[in-house]
Amino acid sequence: MAGRRTDTRERAQRVALQLFAEYGYEGTSLRMIAEKLNITKAALYYHYKSKEEILAAVLGDFSTSVAELIDWGKQQPEGPATRRELLRRYADLTASGITAAARLLQENEPSLQEQPLAAEVRGHIITLFDLLTGPGVLTGGVSDPAASLRVRLAIAALHMAGDEAERSESGGDELISAALDIACSLIDPPAGSAPEHVPDRAGDLGGALAEEEVPAAEHP
Repeated sequence: MAGRRTDTRERAQRVALQLFAEYGYEGTSLRMIAEKLNITKAALYYHYKSKEEILAAVLGDFSTSVAELIDWGKQQPEGPATRRELLRRYADLTASGITAAARLLQENEPSLQEQPLAAEVRGHIITLFDLLTGPGVLTGGVSDPAASLRVRLAIAALHMAGDEAERSESGGDELISAALDIACSLIDPPAGSAPEHVPDRAGDLGGALAEEEVPAAEHP
């Protein structure tokens, strides 16, 4: 009986996340969740009294998972190996369904401003970004827009792979592995891959590319 109850609760969370994504948090009701589950509202009420309770369960799991990852990261020495392992562990979370919860926060931010767990998760994500790039990069305390963009793209790559993995019959392991490689290369670009400084005479990016591909004309 306990197993069936747990299964219903987990299914309710998955279905709720699907409906939140389709109709928004405000546009989703407990009745809609029950109908999608093919159970009565009373049966769902036995597990969750409101959609707010479902939201709290989803965000609570998300918060706990990221907090545990952060606690581990804080105990490790700084460096590429630790950053890669942080990304790998976060990739594991995306494979287990955390992507839907992350998307819920992003797409329903105005509706969830007063939700304490939503603020808690955002705080954990900022701390994770700090571990990956250095303190203050995400929040603007440090002026390094390139580093901020790289870490955002790295996490986005993992979320996209997690999204696809959830829909894949094979589990999407290869896709998540590829996304992890991309994320790591963004956070710690291979040595020599950073573009060299281009003199002012190059003009713009197009000029710089043209200089690389076309030999400069000799001056009379």
